[in-house]
Amino acid sequence: MLLEKTVQKRAMAFLATYYDNRLLRRRMFAAEEVSTKRIYGGKRADGLLAYQSRLSGKPFVVSMEAKSIKTLPAIKPYHDWGRWLWNSLRFSLFLCLASGLAYLALQGQTNLEIFVPVIWCLCAGAAFGLLTCNSYRHQTIDVITQLKQYPANEQWLAFSKDAFVALNAEKQELLRTVCKYRGIGLLLIGRNNSTDLLQKPKRRWSWIIETRGGWQLIRDFLVYYSKEKEIRKFI
Repeated sequence: MLLEKTVQKRAMAFLATYYDNRLLRRRMFAAEEVSTKRIYGGKRADGLLAYQSRLSGKPFVVSMEAKSIKTLPAIKPYHDWGRWLWNSLRFSLFLCLASGLAYLALQGQTNLEIFVPVIWCLCAGAAFGLLTCNSYRHQTIDVITQLKQYPANEQWLAFSKDAFVALNAEKQELLRTVCKYRGIGLLLIGRNNSTDLLQKPKRRWSWIIETRGGWQLIRDFLVYYSKEKEIRKFI
């Protein structure tokens, strides 16, 4: 059984090598247990890497969360009713807007008949929610919720192999699908220094977050972290 600290250290070593050829100045900040600023929750990432991108010349940030078999419940996918409701409402609102505009354009109506497509679209949204109830789009994982507290251009989850194989085949596939849908990279850390790259992350260039100052659109992820000045000076 691998300890979570072992998974954390091995994952950080792998990621440092993985990103090594992308550096502009051959300087990379890599540290464990890096916290976000208090205004952003003061949450502590298991791992954080930052460097100046060779392509853009701007800071590129990578965050990582590590889990072992001791935290197995945190990596089990489960149905998120809040996400299910939001996805269903989003589908119905999009359909309502599109069909409502088309209805107005074709019929030229301005009276109460406009509510016909609205009602129809709400029914369609309800049908969508029922038909896709078990879809991976409505699934979540506690560790993903935790990882989302560490905004970055790319995000990774690192699991010990014994934790991953403790899930049945259906849960393993669902976990991979949910992470792919949410744009998260996956690493499996095994014994004998073996590390498997299961999935690459999706790159992000902006992040919207709610703080005490209201909603903000963030394009430079270093502003989230308590060591921002130190990291900027280093890279």
